[in-house]
Amino acid sequence: MIQVNLALAVLAAFGVVYAVLGVLWWIRDRADRAVVARVDGADVDPYHAVATVDGYQGADRAAAAEMLLTDLIRIEEDGQVAVTDQGADTARTPEHPVPAAVLATLRGHAGPWPLNWLYVDAEHCRRRDPFLRAEDARWPRWSGHAEDRLQIAAILVAVLLAGWLAAQLMYATGAFSANAAEILVGVIAGLLTWGVFALVLHVVVMIVWPERRDRFAEYCRGLLPHPAEAALDAARRERLGRAMAYRRPSEPDRWPLDTPGAF
Repeated sequence: MIQVNLALAVLAAFGVVYAVLGVLWWIRDRADRAVVARVDGADVDPYHAVATVDGYQGADRAAAAEMLLTDLIRIEEDGQVAVTDQGADTARTPEHPVPAAVLATLRGHAGPWPLNWLYVDAEHCRRRDPFLRAEDARWPRWSGHAEDRLQIAAILVAVLLAGWLAAQLMYATGAFSANAAEILVGVIAGLLTWGVFALVLHVVVMIVWPERRDRFAEYCRGLLPHPAEAALDAARRERLGRAMAYRRPSEPDRWPLDTPGAF
């Protein structure tokens, strides 16, 4: 009876801990809502809004759309991007840092270059990223920039609960005795049981626990599309999509199976 009362008390304590974590999550969620409500109606940079939703490649795509409209770049049939004669004129460099960075990078290549490869160009990232990071610092961000410490706490509590349940199971089955060998076997079995319980409870917490929502990203998703992308006609939009999906043609097989000497 004492053991049953102890088990109920411990389970109740864990329940209280999770209730407290739930209340803290609710308080934080209310605070997040209040913070992003102050953003509503503010002047969010359109390139930063695109980067928030689609990543920095999305900002490059919007920059390419703007330069397509002003004939600073052209998209070849294979999807690679090249600078036009107007784009080569430094006097035509866009004022905004993001399209200016894209154009400067494209100017640095002797010929057409894949637009969707810019994200691995270190020099391009050095030109483009400071502006977007500075914009990030101006606005509240959540899941993409910070760990959810409440979720981590919920997982750690689940691990502790798993350890206690494993110990109770070992105690109930009489796994421990005065024999040293049996004690060692019981300890190993207990640790394995703890690991299994911890894994199961960890999965349960990850499924049940509500993740912290990036409400600024949700706000940006509700904004109108980038003006340059919205202004593209169907043909230019198709070419831009082809540029963002560019893949280098595979090299021909040097030893096709139907060629003599392939083996």
